[in-house]
Parts: sequence; C-alpha cells; structure tokens
Amino acid sequence: MSHTKEIKTLDELKAVLAADANPALIDFWASWCGPCRAMAPHYEAAAQELDQEPVDFYKINTEEHPELAAAFNIRGLPTVLMIKDGKVADAIVGARDKDTYKKKAEWLLGKNTGLWDRLFG
Repeated sequence: MSHTKEIKTLDELKAVLAADANPALIDFWASWCGPCRAMAPHYEAAAQELDQEPVDFYKINTEEHPELAAAFNIRGLPTVLMIKDGKVADAIVGARDKDTYKKKAEWLLGKNTGLWDRLFG
C-alpha cells in the first residue's frame, strides 16, 4: 500500500495549497528520470514512517501533468517542495535519502526548528 498520493488535477493541487491544509511534501518526478526512480523508495519509506502524523506526501508525474510542474517553475527532477500554510517553505532538488525527507517533514511539523536542523536537516 502506498503512503503517497498522486496529484493529477489543478483542483487537487489547489486543495494541497489551501492555507488550512496539512503541511505537505510534493515530489515532482518523471518515469525517465533515473534519480527519481532511485529516490522513490526513500520518499515512500519516509511517508510510511510518518503515516500517523499530520503531514502529507504527494507525487506529481511531470510527464503526464507538465502544467502542474510549470506552475512552480520546476527545472530539475526530482524536486520536492515543502508546503506549509499554503506556501512553499523549502525545496530540495535532486535525490536524497529517507532521513532527509523525514527530517524535512518533521521540520514542517515544528519538531525540529533550530538553525542547524533548518540548514542541514
């Protein structure tokens, strides 16, 4: 069972960006992208570990929905945006490991708020 949700429409994206929505991570990816395929299990594992927390993990296939990526001026894949209070709070370009995504999600939840965590978490 996947712990991430696919965003396929502008309305679904708008719901994620609503000011009262849960904090979220959005992974912009494509099937031809090797780093995207390499990081996908790490992203899924972070989502699974935080399944009981009020943070959501989403994916947008940029091949199928280029207009959704264009809205954020996504230039490199994979790109993961961190959304809080309806705004982009941070971004990661390039593949990372599970712990990075987990720490970023915890940062969105206010669980690690120090400068060290913000810069290197």
